[in-house]
Amino acid sequence: MSGHFPKLVLLPILIFLLSLGILLSNFIRTGDFILRDIDLKGGTLINIETPTPFDTSKIEQSLAEKYGSAFVSSVQSVRGYGIEVQVDKDVSVNDVINDLENLDVVVNSFSSESIGSFLGNLFFEQVVSILSIGFILMSIVIFIIYRNLITSFGIVFASLANILTALAITSLLGIKISFAGFAALLMLIAYTVDTNIVLTNQVLKTTPENFWKQYRRALSTGLTLISTITLTMLAVLFLSPSKLLVNVSQILVIGFIFDLPYTWILNSSLLEWWVRRRYHT
Repeated sequence: MSGHFPKLVLLPILIFLLSLGILLSNFIRTGDFILRDIDLKGGTLINIETPTPFDTSKIEQSLAEKYGSAFVSSVQSVRGYGIEVQVDKDVSVNDVINDLENLDVVVNSFSSESIGSFLGNLFFEQVVSILSIGFILMSIVIFIIYRNLITSFGIVFASLANILTALAITSLLGIKISFAGFAALLMLIAYTVDTNIVLTNQVLKTTPENFWKQYRRALSTGLTLISTITLTMLAVLFLSPSKLLVNVSQILVIGFIFDLPYTWILNSSLLEWWVRRRYHT
């Protein structure tokens, strides 16, 4: 493929393949492609406020040895420090608190919530269905608008790749996907489609000689959009006390970052190839 990104195209392709590998590895090890939060899996979630941060890896190892499985993550917000502990539904909350205190964790206060595994799996199936339907409908609309297989494929693939990469990176970082997280994925679909439409509409009808000029105009608009929304989501990530908003911002920030290689390298290369092919250059 000739164009401005003959070698850089390998970067988004490699990212995509690595993302697929991470998701497949998750499924082989755990039976799930992603890390599901309590509202999509079931179990007991204990939120604990502490005066100082703690080494969650040692805490998680100790609780896992006793209860078979446990997931511990650190939390920091404007209110201070904290720990989130997720265990099976039949595990006593008081027993977990006692174990933490025996591990020298100072518990200022705590709260807990429980969701049955059946209800959690039902929620998960529903949100996966909604996400799938939303993606399919988006793809149909894109094909209707452009009526061109190459152009439509570029937009749809960039959106799909971005979602899969966001899911893979969240699992690598230990970020669990909640119900709100799937809402963020729907938002990410819309955002990725928007940036690809900006690019496609700007360069699709140009000539090979003017492609780079039109690409830079689209890139300027796209980078402005990316930087504005990313800064907003970073503010939510570090300042919001809401766990749901933090989960949304985590997924969106990751998605915004990886939209860059998928849209502005991979899809732009495909579009440039198509423009050159159309003009036989």
